[in-house]
Amino acid sequence: MKELLSHFQGCLVGVAVGDALGAPVEGMSPEHIRSRWGQVTEMMAGRGWGRGEHTDDTAMTLCLARSLVERGEFEPEDVAARFLDWFQAGAKGIGRTTLIALSELGRGASWQEASLLAHHRLGGLSAGNGSIMRCAPIGLFYYRRPDRLIEASLESALITHWDPRAGWAAVALNLLIAGLVQGRKEGLLEEVAGLMDNEEVSRVLLEASAGARERLVPSAYVLDTLKAALGCFLQAPSFEAAVVSAVNLGGDTDTTGAVCGALAGAYFGLGGVPHRWLEPLYAKEELLDLAGRIYALAQP
Repeated sequence: MKELLSHFQGCLVGVAVGDALGAPVEGMSPEHIRSRWGQVTEMMAGRGWGRGEHTDDTAMTLCLARSLVERGEFEPEDVAARFLDWFQAGAKGIGRTTLIALSELGRGASWQEASLLAHHRLGGLSAGNGSIMRCAPIGLFYYRRPDRLIEASLESALITHWDPRAGWAAVALNLLIAGLVQGRKEGLLEEVAGLMDNEEVSRVLLEASAGARERLVPSAYVLDTLKAALGCFLQAPSFEAAVVSAVNLGGDTDTTGAVCGALAGAYFGLGGVPHRWLEPLYAKEELLDLAGRIYALAQP
């Protein structure tokens, strides 16, 4: 079982590693990245982030993981309260959809109402990738309970992102994580695609499974991020190769890196994460501790 624990640790740490590696180049084009660094392969500081510092992606992942281990179950009210506390304490790097939804929470909206209010304020545009950047702890916590995983993933997305694509993308990512930590990869995408209640999410998974060669688009749209992260993971022989590929796509580099890091960490385990990336990583010890506690709680 020690090996399984390594995959839980790899997944949570992988979120932070991909996030921190991508943060200093967020918003840059791949051409800009190439012209300045050739390829981003090392932790560095930049754009207001310290070397190894994570963004809102990992900060919200930590909120969710803390709630799971302290409550022993996914409780959306508690998670929403933790998100709001983080936001009101001066959240850094927060996305627009999440910002509006948490502002509505702060004005008294319930967790079920806040994202719908944000959805309306954004003119119906709430299919951002904020739902999948933070959801990995649910994939780990319920890795043996797919029905509960699906329910919790949808509710976790709904706290900030009302669009059903954001919710089902979180379901897809968490089902993939649940399979990958158990060493499954062959046929996993097709299996997960068959469980989707959203045709667009299912199509993205099947395209990734078929090795579709369309250009990966690292935008903040949730399905672009899911496809880009999956494409980089599936074509890589190692954790490092996957995350380097994701970050060097440019665009929303921290989130593409975080999602790819969750997938690659779940599959390759903690031992696959380069030590030189772990050494400066912010919150590393807490991430490892939370992964261990989630692992313990997830066992029968």
